[in-house]
Amino acid sequence: MRKIVFIIAAALSQYSAISQVTKNVIVEHFTNTYCSICASRNPGFYTNRVQFPQVIHIAYHPSAPYAVCPLNQHNKQENDDRTNYYGVYGATPRLVIQGKVIASSINYNDASIFQSELGQTSAFEAEAKLAPFGSNSIMVSVKLKKVSSSSLSSLQLYAALTEDTLFFNAANGETKHYDVFRKSVWGAPMNITVPSNIGDSIVYTQTIALNSAWIANRMNIVAMLQDASKQIVQVTKSANLQGATSIAAANQSTEGVIYPNPTKGVITVNVKEPSTVLVYDAIGKLMKTIKQNSLSATYNLDFLPTGVYRIRITDRAGVYYKNILKE
Repeated sequence: MRKIVFIIAAALSQYSAISQVTKNVIVEHFTNTYCSICASRNPGFYTNRVQFPQVIHIAYHPSAPYAVCPLNQHNKQENDDRTNYYGVYGATPRLVIQGKVIASSINYNDASIFQSELGQTSAFEAEAKLAPFGSNSIMVSVKLKKVSSSSLSSLQLYAALTEDTLFFNAANGETKHYDVFRKSVWGAPMNITVPSNIGDSIVYTQTIALNSAWIANRMNIVAMLQDASKQIVQVTKSANLQGATSIAAANQSTEGVIYPNPTKGVITVNVKEPSTVLVYDAIGKLMKTIKQNSLSATYNLDFLPTGVYRIRITDRAGVYYKNILKE
């Protein structure tokens, strides 16, 4: 899909340079749903991070040392690419804070790993937005603005779509998975030339096809501006996607009624004609196939772990999707 770039020049005679802005902080977290060490260290890490709500978090799931991790399989290449970018492929968990690799021996419960990065400034502002686009895509927008003098001219821009929470029982015992990386907006970090004049802005946009495994209102965009040494110059995170209740919005319909929702395990599916009903988990794995010949039928989903599931109903008129919560 084609990238569109806009450059906005501010008339210097009408613009007064402002001082540098706060540099936001990001922790890039490399973990794996089959990693027992991750299961033992991640709770302390998340408890620590809760004390720093201003710190942006993103979790990648590399294929090593556990290639069967389902969150890796959703997008193996790009999960592994980001791990290799920092040279930490092969072991989990690992942390990279502000583009700096943290020693694996560091105590993830130690507040200083975040505190030491707070209070710094940047010559660049960044803003990211996410919006529905057409029937089955989203539009990503990343705006960079130079607010004070800087010798930096050539930087790298990396942007990633993340899903704020996934609920499923992983092999290592973890049941909640936070800020899960789903897809890179431009693939590898993109080399860019930043605005040369104070007050100038540059805007990068991209359309991304939506994936049926994603829950739309949990999706957001994280954008990172990095220098040649991979240090973070600025980072930003968008609000969650608004204006769509689920992915592939064009296929959403009032056809088919499923209740109760949320459910403790038993659901009733009402349709207008004989249909095929498919149940997918949050990562797109097919969990159950149903041939429904009656207009109303009840099914037991007790075998499913707690989490969000997508129901796909197919009849002669088309394909319809519903999201349900299994409590």
